[in-house]
Formats: sequence, structure tokens, C-alpha cells
Amino acid sequence: MRATSFLASVIMTGTVAGLGLGASREQIREALGDQCLADQRKKSLRLDYGILEFNLFAGRCETIAVQVHRLANGIEGLIPPVLSAYFQGISRGISFGALRDEIEKDGTCLLEELQGQPGYRCYRVVKSHVNLYVVDEAAPEGDPFAPGDLWSIMISGRG
Repeated sequence: MRATSFLASVIMTGTVAGLGLGASREQIREALGDQCLADQRKKSLRLDYGILEFNLFAGRCETIAVQVHRLANGIEGLIPPVLSAYFQGISRGISFGALRDEIEKDGTCLLEELQGQPGYRCYRVVKSHVNLYVVDEAAPEGDPFAPGDLWSIMISGRG
């Protein structure tokens, strides 16, 4: 339940660990530490913290991705230490149904379904730039995801 509450907060606020769009590399490292993979390409920088990815352009964060699907193989090495308490006991996928209930329980945050992609349904938080991708089809046998599992959260300044 802690992971569901944490993810619901990310979806409703558009922030992760106090970091939102426009954050600098220094702010991200101050909040999450130095344990990340950095991929620099000209003015673009991707900071990969396991389940979290920050994409910066010209020194400012343009997108934040929460790659929930990466939890399917366990949390080892995927969770920045500052967030580890939220993910204790995670065994596999996160149910979108439970997450949606948490998000919409007080009626202030609503989701609308957008046109999906093959294999996924896409939802957007109304009046925001937060999108959710949810597994729509049965996965091949042995795959840890089921229809209705959250795949990822994308926070982007682009509409």
C-alpha cells in the first residue's frame, strides 16, 4: 500500500521526492544522490535512477518517468535510498485499479482515458501533463504483468 500511496502522490502532484519539471541536475542529485547512470548527448542529459528517469535539456528537467514495470524483477538497485521505505514488500506489478481508487477518492484529481498504444491503455490526469500507461492485454506466459497493471508514469511539460 505504501507504493500505491507514493505513486498516487506522484500522479497528483507531478513531482517525485520534491522534484518537478524545471529541476536542475544539481537539485536532482541533491534529492536522490549520485547513484545513477548519466547519458549525455549535446544539450540533452538523461539521469537514470532505476525506476526513475529524468530527462534534461539545456540544464532543466523536461520529463520525469517512473518506470514501474522495472519492479517486476525485484527492487534491488532500482529504488533510490530516499524512497526505499515506500517499496518494501513489492512482489510484482502495481494494480491500476487500486491506484485509481487512491487518486480519485476525494474527487479533486480525475483521470481521462486517451487513445492508447498497442498493448496499453493511456490515461491523463485532467488539466495536467501527467500520463499513465496501463497494461491492456494478457502478457505472454511467464511475464509478470497482467492486464490492469501500471506500466509507467510520464510527467512532461509537453501536452
